[in-house]
Formats: sequence, structure tokens, C-alpha cells
Amino acid sequence: MALIFFDYDGVMVDSLEAEANYYIESCQEVGVEAVKNKADMARLSESNFYESLRSLGISDDDIKKINGIYARVKKDGRFSVTVFPEMFQLIQEVGTRFPVYVITSNISETVENSLKEHGVTAVREVLGADKETSKEKKILSVMDKYPGERTLFLGDTKGDMVESAAAGINIRLGVTWGWQRREVVLSGDPDYYFDAISDLVAWFHGFLDAQK
Repeated sequence: MALIFFDYDGVMVDSLEAEANYYIESCQEVGVEAVKNKADMARLSESNFYESLRSLGISDDDIKKINGIYARVKKDGRFSVTVFPEMFQLIQEVGTRFPVYVITSNISETVENSLKEHGVTAVREVLGADKETSKEKKILSVMDKYPGERTLFLGDTKGDMVESAAAGINIRLGVTWGWQRREVVLSGDPDYYFDAISDLVAWFHGFLDAQK
């Protein structure tokens, strides 16, 4: 068996512009001016997103306030992202074979609703920033339930690669259609990387076949 972790933003949905608009709006409401555009959002994801915010002098209390507003304003009807249908199909397929968890810096409910909307029922749990801001800690908390299991993580940022490596993930997959430029993702030293969804799907089919 294998234990599989998927990121959400930049992997399953093209969300940088929409997420940046909403997060910046939430920051401004709290009086935080350090996050001004989508380039800032991408840069913050070169390590743990929330640790990057803290390094800018933003307090945990303000981060909590921002995330509370962020969760609320995303329900006002304006929020829209482009989805990658093949990724939702893939996560459902993989989840019928192995335990799959979504590890995200987004709000858990947002991702849960998106999975439900696209017919994904095979994800064991979504672990968003409302549950824990550290992806490393979230990964480790799940790994504790599956001692000795081989692990795989799929993400789209250097920060994803760094945190999953720190958690001891066996195979780290990077995709280059997400929040960061290809060279930034690769600087996180993924074990494999993919420029096209079709190539990733083919790799996973080979991986699944090898587990039979």
C-alpha cells in the first residue's frame, strides 16, 4: 500500500489570481499591507506560507483574523477559479486504491466543497490552514496513523517540496502549472516533476500498476 498526499491550489485548480485577490482584500481589512499582489502570494509559498507571513512581522492573531475574513468573503458569490478536471478524476481514481489526504494552505471547507462539486468522494480528509498552518506537521500527523507506509506527496511550490522533505516523504512530485515558475519549483528538488497533466496521469497509472 502507499499513503498519498495531494496539494490543492495550483495542482487541482488554477487559483493564484483569485486567491490573491481575496487574500489581499482580507489582509487590507485587518490593516496588513505586506501582501500586495499575486507575485507576493507566490513568493510567500517558497517556504511555509504562514511562516513566511510571520517573517514579515504579521502576528498569529492577525493571521487568524485574516483567515477568518478570507473564509467568509469567499462565499459571497464572486469567487471563481479554473479547474483541472483531469486532476479531480485522478485523485478519485487514486483514492479508490490508496488512502489519500489533501494537505493545503487553503481553508478546509473551500477544498471540501470543491471536491464534492467535482464528484470526488475518495479523499479521507482535507487538512487546511484552519486545522494547522504547517504542512509538515499535518503530513506527520497523518503518517502517524500509517506507520511504516510508503509515502508520496504532490505539490506545486518550492515550499511544498521543502515541507514534504522535512516530513520524510519518500517520493515528492512537483508540478509546474501552478503558483510558481518552473525554476522555482525545481529549486525545491522534487524527485519527479511534470510540465503537463497528461504526463502526471501517465506516471500515476504506472505507479498504480506497479503496486498490484
